[in-house]
Amino acid sequence: MSPSLSRRRFLTLSGATGAALAADPSAALATARPRIQWQARISADMPEPDLGELMLSRLAFGGTPADRDEMRRLGPSGWMEAQLKPEAIGDGMVDAYLAVLPTVEMSATELLSHPKPAQIIQELQDAAFHRMVYSRRRLLETMVEFWSDHLSIDIREKYARVFKTVDDRDVVRRHALGTFRDLLNASAHSPAMLSYLDNDTNTKKKPNENYGREIMELHTLGVAVNGYPYTEADVKEVARCFTGWTYQLREADGKPPGSFVFQRGQHDTGAKTVLGQTIPAGGGEIDGQSVIDILCRHQATARYVVTKLLRRLVCDDPLTDCPALVEAAAATWGKDGSVPTLLRVILASPEFAASFGRFGGKLLRPLDHAARMLRVLGWPTAEYPNAASAILGGRGMLAGAGQLPFYWPTPDGYPDQKESWMASAPTIERWNLALALCGASSSFKPKYLPATSTPPELTRAGPVVDHWIGRILGRPMLAADRAVLVDYLTSGGTDGDSLTTAMRDRIGAMIALILDSPYFLWR
Repeated sequence: MSPSLSRRRFLTLSGATGAALAADPSAALATARPRIQWQARISADMPEPDLGELMLSRLAFGGTPADRDEMRRLGPSGWMEAQLKPEAIGDGMVDAYLAVLPTVEMSATELLSHPKPAQIIQELQDAAFHRMVYSRRRLLETMVEFWSDHLSIDIREKYARVFKTVDDRDVVRRHALGTFRDLLNASAHSPAMLSYLDNDTNTKKKPNENYGREIMELHTLGVAVNGYPYTEADVKEVARCFTGWTYQLREADGKPPGSFVFQRGQHDTGAKTVLGQTIPAGGGEIDGQSVIDILCRHQATARYVVTKLLRRLVCDDPLTDCPALVEAAAATWGKDGSVPTLLRVILASPEFAASFGRFGGKLLRPLDHAARMLRVLGWPTAEYPNAASAILGGRGMLAGAGQLPFYWPTPDGYPDQKESWMASAPTIERWNLALALCGASSSFKPKYLPATSTPPELTRAGPVVDHWIGRILGRPMLAADRAVLVDYLTSGGTDGDSLTTAMRDRIGAMIALILDSPYFLWR
């Protein structure tokens, strides 16, 4: 990037203010010559990606050249089937990085005695983000992020700051591509969840309804409307079923600190009725297991979870825009909710194939956006810690944009609709990160500059522009918008202009403009 390209100049070029983006999620591009706007403003205006590119965008945090080669070799269906078996995919680069984060593999007992809780939080966030950028298990990471929102835990609360590391490893990651029932059951036994939603204070003499309410409203059935699918009486009964479900902080009865325990003496032993089904007296821990079975087999759970998954993968409002797909996927739920089965139905649907330009589009959230930038720029692993500090730190991009991993303050998880991420603060943070990654930030000086990876055989403006459009987007721009980039790179020249030193200095800024264009913002 040219050292003379100031932040103000870049913002003029990338064009939109936060308020403008909130009104229209596009960026105007103005130069010193007559003002020019991107012709494509929303995804419906843009050339459609092919199915493989769409899958990489929605299921892999964007595509790299290596991802696209693999997609062409396997085909979309073959790629998905391979990704559904993450244990067969080697991930040595990630394994090597995680090995230097000691707390990520610690037991609950070790974490409880760790002297630096802040280190536990930082290393878990770092591990999650590193996997998004570098893991070859693309689909697994997508589903881990989805389930982390669905079963959201604010890592700053109570003992969650210690136990969330175990929850991430043994609950979310272990079951992300398994069955929903196994996932929910593991979550119900997770000390992180029991602490976060106060079930550790839920006793027969002093019931706490927090977990009982959220397991129905947020984890399974959804919000009740006019007493369906549950009532306030059901909330109270579910809370009674989970009395005594807690964890221990000291070794007892042969179990180490940080273990789930059922405290029989704190359990309400009476009969209960949940969603019209009687749970007999004296069941003990089985009462909670019975609730999990009832909830997992309820048709409202299938529709609720499927709707959220479709919101992540297809459109912001599935019940309005693709109700037939909601019903088709929910019909395959069975009693346990097989995640691979749901994904096969969704990804083979015509609604998914046409989803880029329909239904109002899907806008990148900040976490996805940051990971995707590093991926498409081919960020070297040796330079990752430098970039991660600018992204994950207390004053980093994700803090400013409002999406640090595991920091959502309420148990409903980070929102997944475009309106939540179109304000000025996330927009400016995205701009600043693109500038920084291209080498134009006074506080962040990477040794790697993306522009230096431009193939040396490309010596004319047009091919350079096309290379970076293809590498970053995996699909073409409209001719008028491509011309904007050529115009900027050449200062008013043409495709055939030979690269000058001044043009080479502007390649970095041109890359940043693509990263901040409407084309990159839409998934």
